[in-house]
Amino acid sequence: MPDTDKLDRLINTPVRTDDDVLDLVTALVERPITRQCWALFLDERAVPVSFVMPISDLPWQPDERVEDLAALVADTVVQIGAAEVVLVWERPGESRLFPVDWEWVDACACAFEEHRVRLRAQVAVHRGGTAIVSLDEVDDEPLALAS
Repeated sequence: MPDTDKLDRLINTPVRTDDDVLDLVTALVERPITRQCWALFLDERAVPVSFVMPISDLPWQPDERVEDLAALVADTVVQIGAAEVVLVWERPGESRLFPVDWEWVDACACAFEEHRVRLRAQVAVHRGGTAIVSLDEVDDEPLALAS
């Protein structure tokens, strides 16, 4: 059950650091339940917008629907007046990211850039914890996650 006092505080506080991003994501997605993606939106002051978009019907591997996702998120950014987006990759039952997850991270980074959507961060949530993911980490050691 989410800590509603903490969540209330976080949704009214600017998300300025990576730790702020992780706090917000952890409060919203305490533990992974289903394989899906979440889009969280931040305004021009980096304060979370009161709109969260769960996306659960994505294919296992990225395909042409990545463009559809980027277009949908870009349209939503305009509609709600957001400035940045945080993508959250919920992965239940896993303790690390797999190559297909990195494909999604890469494909979304490229598609969102093409649609001029500013990605504040991409975050993985799985059994091992929560962490910001970056394409620079693909060839490095396994992703260190915060619990």
